Amino acid sequence: MNTKKTVLIAEDEIDMLEALALKFSSSGYEVYRANDGEEALDCALRKKPDLLMLDILMPKIDGITVMKQIRNEKSWGSKVPIIILTNLNDHESMMEAAENKVFFLVKTDWKLEDVVELADKKLAESDSI
Repeated sequence: MNTKKTVLIAEDEIDMLEALALKFSSSGYEVYRANDGEEALDCALRKKPDLLMLDILMPKIDGITVMKQIRNEKSWGSKVPIIILTNLNDHESMMEAAENKVFFLVKTDWKLEDVVELADKKLAESDSI
């Protein structure tokens, strides 16, 4: 039985995607990758990872729309921890994220180690619900 926690990282900047994937892999996570919002939504609904990391600005479907569609999936999607990654400091997107119980993270403000620690914390919180 696989007890590894799973994370879906949806990021269209390949260098950032690979850096996050490597950091999460080396921290013991099984990593799913998506390069655009359509791929992210499809993978999320099929694999139902333990945690989602979504960039806001992605081709095909933006991260906020993906988040809303995931939250509409009542059993798993309504409670899966989601972290929004962005380079934008957009108040409107931050408000939408907060309304959907999502943590909003500005990429330039965090180190990779901090992102994994935050993910661990969010998973621990969701496990205790």
